[in-house]
Amino acid sequence: MKNIIILFLSLIFSLLFCEILLRYVFVNETLKIRVEANQKQFKDFQQLTWDHKITSFKPLSEGMVIHPEYKYKIKHDEIGFRNPCISKKKRNIKNIIVGDSFVYGVGVKDMDTLNCNIKKDNYTMGVPNAGPKCYVDLVKRHLFKIKNKFRIKDKINIHIIFYMGNDYEKIINLGSGCPFSKNVNEIIESPKGLINKLNFILTRGVLSNLYLPQIPKLLYKNYLNNKKYKNLNKINNKYFSDNGNDTFYTDIKHINQLKLTESLKIINNDLININIKNLNVIYYLVPSGSDVSKERLIRKSNISGFNYKIIDTNLKYKTMINSCKELNITCKDLRRFFVDENFYYHDTHLNYSGVKILSKIIDVN
Repeated sequence: MKNIIILFLSLIFSLLFCEILLRYVFVNETLKIRVEANQKQFKDFQQLTWDHKITSFKPLSEGMVIHPEYKYKIKHDEIGFRNPCISKKKRNIKNIIVGDSFVYGVGVKDMDTLNCNIKKDNYTMGVPNAGPKCYVDLVKRHLFKIKNKFRIKDKINIHIIFYMGNDYEKIINLGSGCPFSKNVNEIIESPKGLINKLNFILTRGVLSNLYLPQIPKLLYKNYLNNKKYKNLNKINNKYFSDNGNDTFYTDIKHINQLKLTESLKIINNDLININIKNLNVIYYLVPSGSDVSKERLIRKSNISGFNYKIIDTNLKYKTMINSCKELNITCKDLRRFFVDENFYYHDTHLNYSGVKILSKIIDVN
């Protein structure tokens, strides 16, 4: 019994010694970044009031967002969306902005949202974790309600915000409509399978702040991504993903241009057909931070275990613009307007400086 106790204490001491060496002596930048990212994971991220049955948040409800990089309360309007400055807008609103969490304003307080910073009279419909099919559903469900409430009689500009970090595949595949309530209101983790459960413990559990347990995870990720790269032509999802679910391609032949064009055509036709005479639709391609910052791309690739040198961040934009030109629709590539500092360091969302830039862009279109 005594030998077992000595062995156990020796093991604990050895592990502790290794942890100290990794943390303070043999400091590995990738390990350091991985642990920092773990500390910024979404833990009880957002408690909102989304109700998929009415395709909106509960009218006049309040919500809360708690993240290591930001924290604030939210109020929804009478229709059920986040428009804190709507009382300051004129009744004859002509601009409706639709999108996911970038339009909703995840990362910024009420007065820093698009609704408050766009000088034009506007109404925003943003839903976290939504995709292009949901954007169409939002307009279909609420356009006439908005027109009646604000007495809109003239032509309406519909501004569709595509976040190119993770909207791209949703455009190609269209997918389902708006998310169910639990997928918006809060992060609910139910990891299935041994690997996923271990990953949850290492990323958000009791071991997330320790350096030593991250080594096997990083080695395993590198192994999987190297294996994936060798077989990229044989698998369905021919792209790499980072820890924020942004996607990255290596070769244009891995993108189905024809399917992208057809899907974008369906999205555009569904919007135009709602009211052919009075709708003008403009699409904005908002970049991820990794698409405008090599430094960020390198950091994200280190965390996620893929090689940034094989990534071509231009591919998604090139193919989108090609499809837009073929369909004769207006798509604006916004990469040149943003820099890394316009995004949160760990979180993928725009900070207030980024929201101001996007607001100015929408104002001039």
